[in-house]
This record gives sequence, structure tokens and C-alpha cells, in this order.
Amino acid sequence: MSTHYLKPIVFIFILTLIAIRCTPEEDFKTPPLLIEEPIINGTVMDLEALLGILAQEIEKEGENAKASFTDTNNYSIGYVVSSDKGGNFFKELILQNAAVNPTAGIRVLIDNAPLFTSYEFGRKVFIKLDGLSIGIENGVPTLGVLDGNTIAAIPSFSVNEVINRSSEVFAITPLETTIDNFTDRLLNLYVKVNNIQFNKNIVQENNAFTFAAEPNDKFDGERIIESCETGRTTILSTSTFSDFRGLTLPNQQGSFTGILTKNFLGNAYNLALNDPDGLVFDIENRCDPEVVTCTSATEGKNVLFEEEFTGLKIKDLEEKGWININLTKGDLDYDIATFSENEYVQITGFRSKEPLYEIWLLSPEIDMSTTTDEVLNFDLQAGFDNGNILQVFVSNDFTDDINTATWTLLDAQIPRGPINAFGDFSPAGPINLSCIEGSMRIGFKYVGGDPRATTRYHIDNIKIKSN
Repeated sequence: MSTHYLKPIVFIFILTLIAIRCTPEEDFKTPPLLIEEPIINGTVMDLEALLGILAQEIEKEGENAKASFTDTNNYSIGYVVSSDKGGNFFKELILQNAAVNPTAGIRVLIDNAPLFTSYEFGRKVFIKLDGLSIGIENGVPTLGVLDGNTIAAIPSFSVNEVINRSSEVFAITPLETTIDNFTDRLLNLYVKVNNIQFNKNIVQENNAFTFAAEPNDKFDGERIIESCETGRTTILSTSTFSDFRGLTLPNQQGSFTGILTKNFLGNAYNLALNDPDGLVFDIENRCDPEVVTCTSATEGKNVLFEEEFTGLKIKDLEEKGWININLTKGDLDYDIATFSENEYVQITGFRSKEPLYEIWLLSPEIDMSTTTDEVLNFDLQAGFDNGNILQVFVSNDFTDDINTATWTLLDAQIPRGPINAFGDFSPAGPINLSCIEGSMRIGFKYVGGDPRATTRYHIDNIKIKSN
């Protein structure tokens, strides 16, 4: 080709490059997505009314009842309070009926992910109810399509017909509550719980649990949170698919902001985070319970209560009034064992494959109304020690629920044992109980998780003397 023709071409090419380089960068950015406010040709039904209809069906048909919508031309309005950006929610939206002071919330199952790109936190949405059903799934009110007698996810191809986005995104104000005030009316709401901390046994220095990355965390990591005001406990549940599952739990106290829900079985309240920023644990001092401080007592001469576990099975203990409770619903509990002709109660989470456990052994009721100078003694042995995870409490108002009783920590001397062997039995007392009035129970509380906190304890020679 002649250079006579090349020169104009090269010149035009250079001018084009200069024009591109001089064009503002903003001209090449993707224009913002404009969302037009949808036109709703139907009657709006508040989420609270939706839950009321479900409650009527449950009253008539039982807990597995469902309410379905056909040819109603009804819509519901919801405000998105969940986010799957951090991986802790999957193929579900949590909606509540107001951005401030909500009174009803619902879980919507959607066969699509991710959802935060279209239904971000605070987005107002309209849900066309025709073709949908509502029921209780995993303990919480759930909206979707009926599959047999189960609520299933809305198919991805029909999501845009069922859920219409408003152009408005609202700032969501969390509803402040407490663990003691959890009720089903607060389910699926964006809540804030203040003055809480993780149980000290799972945030010990150099051995703190992660959110959900322990070997025996199957689908969710469950971690005990306790109220600094009342001592009441609940569970923080984190998906093993979340982006923050490997972060270490904070050992201070502070607040939680996120969703109140229930566990997979639907039988216990759980808290769920959108992301770890929902935990603000910035108060350095923990609120671990103070110990009983009875004064002015000398050990009495009479034996008020005694248990040496000789010749007993765990069933025999229960017949004598002892109570063995696993609050985390696993199979692990206290048992009676024998070594070198010595019988004792033992507890260990080793190889239990339970990632979290809270287990109590309660003594029979001990009447102290007619005695004085009560002093408790017992022996403890620790072995295969990977954390001090046993505490001893006393209560004089226990009826049938550990969580509603008042438990006061005893100043028991909990021994530390070797890592790969047993230590020796050592006295945990004497512990002055003279200021405890009426009838009482002693509670041995064991909190941990396999394999991180599984220390084995043996308890023996329990005795209370008085005058």
C-alpha cells in the first residue's frame, strides 16, 4: 500500500485515541438504574393482618395449617431487613411492616441468589399474594408457594411478577428489646439487644470460639449469649457458609443488631446477623456473675445433705431427686463412672460431636429453713483440660425451668488439670451457704463445645453440714 494513503489513516487513528483519552471517565460509567414506582392495582394487606389470617387457620386446623391466596387481588408491603451479602442468609428475604416500630415480620422464600443486589437492606417492596401461601416453617411465619403441605420457594422465573420493588429505600431503626422479652410477635423483626456478652467459657483467652468454623459446626455455629441484666441466655446462630464464620467471638460486652428468628427445629429463639458489624462489643468490662458472699459462719456439726454416688446409676440419682438437663438439646449429659473402686459423677464433651452444649446437674431440693451455719464441701478432679468450663451455682426459687430461676454463682475452687491426663481430686470448698434462705438446689453448669472446650470433670463427696 502507498504511504500516501497510510498517512491520513494514521492521523485519524491518533485523533481518535486523543478524543477517547480526553473524554471524561464519567461518560463511560454505567448509568444508575432508575426504578419507577410500581402501579399497584389491588388492595394492600398489612403483614400483621397476614399473620392474623394464619393464626386463625392454626386455631382451626392446628399448628401445620396453611393460609393460601387465590383471586384476592391483595398485596402486602414490606421493608427488607435481611441481607445475603455476608452469606448468613440464603434464598430468603426477611421483611417487616414498617421501617420504624414494626409490629409484624415475615420470611419470604425465593429460589434465587444473591438477593441483596435487587432487594437491598431497607428497600420497600410490594408482594402480590395471589398464588402464595403462608405457614409456620422452622418455627417462623414463612411466605412462599405451597408444595404438598410445605411452604416452598417462589420460583426464580416468577419473582419479578410476585415482588415489585418500590423506588424508595428507607433507613431501618432497630426495635430495642431484651432476651427476657423475646416472643413470637418479634419474630422476623430487625431488633437491637443491649447489655449482652458471650458466655465466658467460649471466649476464653487463647481459646475463643469462632462464629461458625469449629470442626463440629455442621450447618450453623450456635453460640451462647447472655444478658448482663438478668443472666437470661439465647443463641447467636451463624451459617457455616457465611463470609465471617472464621472470625473469633469478642470477649467484651455490648449490643446485637439483627434478626430475631428460631433454630432449624423451631423450638428455641435465635439471633442472626446480616454481617459482623451488627455486633458492637465495645465495653471492656465483662458482667460475669458475682459469687455468693455469706459471712459469719463456722462449719456445723450435723450432716444436712450428703451424696457419695456409691453403688448408684444415673437413673438412681434421678429417682433421688437429681435433675440432669441438656439445654442445647443434644445427647450429652452427666453420668456416673467408676475408677479404682471410686464412684463419682463425670461430664466431658470429648468426642460428643456437639459443637455447643450447656448441661446442668441439679441436686435434690435441700431444706435449710430450720438450720444455721450451712457449709458446702465437695471434691473435684479435672483432666484433659482445654479450658475451665465448669461453674457451680445455687438457687432457692427453681421450680421446673432453669432459665426462669435465679442462679447465684458459688465461689467453688475449680481445679485445672493436665492436657493429656487426669489431675488429682481436690476440695472445691468450704463454701459458706449460711445466707441462703429456704429450700435450695445446687447446680453444676457445664458449657463448652467439641472439640475446643471439652475438659473432663469428676464430682464426688458432696456434703453440707449445719447446726
